[in-house]
Amino acid sequence: MKNHIPGRRSVNYKLLSYILLFVSSFLLLLPILWMLSVSLRANIEVQSGMYPTWLPQAFRADSYLTVLGSARFLRCFWNSYFVSAVVTLLALFFGSLAGYGIARFEFRGKRPVILFLLITQTFPLVLLSLPYFVFIVEIGLYNTLTSLILVYLSFCLPFCILMLRNYFQELPAELEEAAMVDGCTRLGALWKVTIRLSGPAMVGTGLYTFLLAWNEFLFAQILIDDWSNRVLTVAIYSLLSEFNNDWSTMMAFSMLASLPIFVAFIFLQKYVIRGMTMGAIK
Repeated sequence: MKNHIPGRRSVNYKLLSYILLFVSSFLLLLPILWMLSVSLRANIEVQSGMYPTWLPQAFRADSYLTVLGSARFLRCFWNSYFVSAVVTLLALFFGSLAGYGIARFEFRGKRPVILFLLITQTFPLVLLSLPYFVFIVEIGLYNTLTSLILVYLSFCLPFCILMLRNYFQELPAELEEAAMVDGCTRLGALWKVTIRLSGPAMVGTGLYTFLLAWNEFLFAQILIDDWSNRVLTVAIYSLLSEFNNDWSTMMAFSMLASLPIFVAFIFLQKYVIRGMTMGAIK
């Protein structure tokens, strides 16, 4: 009888873990399901003050047609894609070079540099809003997408450097030395060996960087004024007003804005998990 107790315990633990995972997944998906439900209603139904129900009285796609049929809203999609993609590519490029240098070379001030990069990740960005605003205005980049790229890169780049540096430390340096013996330069060995072996880290770090730039609101609100340069977060916020809120269009806009990240995580989740965990070992 005693021989069956460990097996029963393992089955009970596994069942309990599945139940906890199911409950957690349901709670996480609950806001998304409600957002989808509201987006398929008429706005007058949302504002009627009736007791909320999960299913609309009549399914309507007017809110999605409003968003997709507006050139101004589509421009905001393009701006968000452009800014997030440029920030991600620049952060990965400079982050891989800096992370590789910190991981492979010893130099004076290395520990203070790493400490500085860590401190930047704990500093509240709201305290930097005024200095950033003054700086961007002084260099003449106010109300431009370039200002968002520079600002986003400033707080995404330290994260990329730290993650890629930790991942590069897991790769044996002998592989690069063998490539240099065969005629590669240091940069050639970095590109042909280290970068190609760091696919999970590059994907995980790049996706997280893209997510930071995609969801940022504070600096997009401060540094951008014209609609032609607004990004999605500010465009969604603009649907709020003092007397009348277009909740249906706002939820439809939010669903469409969340869709790229949702799809990316579905197809790239294994690379994200592997890259984040291996990059966080040391």
